[in-house]
Amino acid sequence: MSDLHCDFSPHDFSATAFTSSSGRVVRVSGFGLCPSAGWELALVSTNQGVVPHPESLWLELREQAPHGSARVLVDTSVEAIIEDERATEVVVRFSWREPFSIPVVEFDGLNARNGAGAARRSAAASVTAS
Repeated sequence: MSDLHCDFSPHDFSATAFTSSSGRVVRVSGFGLCPSAGWELALVSTNQGVVPHPESLWLELREQAPHGSARVLVDTSVEAIIEDERATEVVVRFSWREPFSIPVVEFDGLNARNGAGAARRSAAASVTAS
């Protein structure tokens, strides 16, 4: 683990599509293991490049390190909700490493009640950032 960035894995992220009469939104949520408490994380829409990929929703994960925090590994959550009618995958880009992609799963109320489809990681300490 680097002191400069949090550590992210596609296995710690999920993307769920919710469709209603007013449209479709995709909720992307996940966790990163950060080198100290107080990191702020955000998923923001980003340019997908010259070649269009209508089936892909491109997000950039941005980090802001805290000032003067003690070194202790902390799970830190991040979430974004984006309107999108066609995405079947979400590509998460980083400024310092290769991107990864996660599939978009259509919301199924029956499976949601059983706890399926959520990105989860247990930790002794957890901080939520927006």
